[in-house]
Amino acid sequence: MNRHHQTQWAAQFAVASELCRRGHQVALTMGNHPKIDLMVLSPEGAPYFIDVKGQYKGPNFWPVTPQKKGIELLFYVFAFVPDPKQGQTRFTVLSQDNVNTHIAENTAKWKARKSERSDKEDPMPGVSADYVKKYEGGWDNLPK
Repeated sequence: MNRHHQTQWAAQFAVASELCRRGHQVALTMGNHPKIDLMVLSPEGAPYFIDVKGQYKGPNFWPVTPQKKGIELLFYVFAFVPDPKQGQTRFTVLSQDNVNTHIAENTAKWKARKSERSDKEDPMPGVSADYVKKYEGGWDNLPK
């Protein structure tokens, strides 16, 4: 079986489980929406959306396509889901603004490394492993 497919499903269910444990109501989109994996209602009734990014090996770069501001209240949860013998699942919760800003910084660095890239689109935008690790946790970033 495809380890990537298993990892993404494991990550989505792990994030949903953690949110439920914290009092949020969660609905899975079951892969029907390309930008939203979970629709969530906070303990105080605030709706928001989550895009789950899962990995099982690392630390690695996390490919993420930056989203336009059209999806309000979008958050990302980066879930590192290692083999059970290698440790526990770890989560990092970041807002759409945090992720878009970091991607823009990474893209600017990518363009600066070679002058011929200055007018090109970054073919692999994303979030660095160091950034995800730096902000590990972050459940308090979600709506109350």
